Amino acid sequence: MQQVIWVVLGFDRSDDSLAVEWELPADFGEADAARLVGPYPDLIGSSFPLSDLQLAEVERLLSVEADSTAYAYFLEAQDDS
Repeated sequence: MQQVIWVVLGFDRSDDSLAVEWELPADFGEADAARLVGPYPDLIGSSFPLSDLQLAEVERLLSVEADSTAYAYFLEAQDDS
C-alpha cells in the first residue's frame, strides 16, 4: 500500500515559486481530503486548488495563518516512502 502524506503548498502569485509547505497531521487521510475538496476519483496524484473557505479549514486544523492574496494554495498527496 502506498504511504502518502498530505500537504498544502503555497505558490507565490507574483512568480509561481513554491513559498509555503505545510504538512497535514499524520491522521489526515484520503477521507479527510475528500471532505475538504470533494470526492474526486484521483485524489492521490492530483493537486487541488483551495478556496478561501477550504483554506480557512486548513488554518484551523494547523493553527496557521494563510495569505491568499499573496499565495495560491493547493492540497496534494506526496509519496512518504
